[in-house]
Amino acid sequence: MLSKPGYFIKKQLPFFLGLILIILAVRSSVIEPFRIPTRSMLPGLMTGDFLFANKMQYGFHFPFSEIFADHPWFIGKTSMPKRGDVIIFTPPEAGQDNLYIKRVVGLPGDRIRFEGKRFFLNDQEVMKEELLGKDRDRILHHPGFDPEERYNLDKLHVYRESISPEKSYLILEDDSFESVRSDQEITVPENHFFVLGDNRDDTRDSRMFGVISFNSIRGRAFVIWLSYRMSFSDSHWSFRTERIGQLIQ
Repeated sequence: MLSKPGYFIKKQLPFFLGLILIILAVRSSVIEPFRIPTRSMLPGLMTGDFLFANKMQYGFHFPFSEIFADHPWFIGKTSMPKRGDVIIFTPPEAGQDNLYIKRVVGLPGDRIRFEGKRFFLNDQEVMKEELLGKDRDRILHHPGFDPEERYNLDKLHVYRESISPEKSYLILEDDSFESVRSDQEITVPENHFFVLGDNRDDTRDSRMFGVISFNSIRGRAFVIWLSYRMSFSDSHWSFRTERIGQLIQ
């Protein structure tokens, strides 16, 4: 005869195992958390932001397919990312365990060209408007922007870039750096995409590792659900509650 603890475990174990399996399946196919580990998406996304990615945005992933294959298996109809989408993906230069977050700027068939820090899409320069005064200061002096004081703020420029009439977002440029591979031109192949970091002079993106395939995309980042800074060097912790719930532009 089972003791009470043994009886409870025997009766409840299948329930808890099933619950864990459901949670893992949802994480694999529906929604997945992601933490921003670098500065490559400043000024919009800060180191220490925690995001949710919608894994059904471009099609339904068969649960756990990424474990058994080098890309997700899609069930049913798929849709393509749009210019300006912020996506999470596995880059060509790394394995399945490495995830990057960047912004889609080039779709299949698009012609991408850079001249210094000027960005051309299909032979048209992508327009950007610089933020000045209080609008600039509000971003650059946010406590979470540069807690390690890595940047010379006098050399930073914040722009609102318009990739289409319907989509704009903030980008960062730094006069301290030359533009990353500034003299290249590419036509995006079928089923591939060109991605950039919003922090244009401090990021690894398609200018370095090339275009990414549709099968490498894990989902579209859409909301910040937690944000904090943790520094062991100065024992400083700070929760950025004002960022929680922000939708990602």
